[in-house]
Amino acid sequence: MKKTRFSDYAVVYDITDDLERARVDKVLKGFGFRIQKSVFECRLDRKNRDELIKKLNALNIQTGFIKIYRLEYSYKSNIIDVKDTDDIDDGYVFVV
Repeated sequence: MKKTRFSDYAVVYDITDDLERARVDKVLKGFGFRIQKSVFECRLDRKNRDELIKKLNALNIQTGFIKIYRLEYSYKSNIIDVKDTDDIDDGYVFVV
């Protein structure tokens, strides 16, 4: 059996028309979850990625843009500073 491969994507948009923005929002809610007001994160296999792109293209957005970025994660966190303190706000700082 072939193993399905998933990748994480950030989908960002900047659209001025309320109706167009609502249509984009509706499509993206079917594929991922909101990170910020106009940013979604989606975990997609190739078939779902292609389907998402097809649906977004079909919206024929005229008042802005939509960008899809493939997210690359490292298994190893990059620690840039370590502090030995009891303060809850101090400690490990990670490059994200």
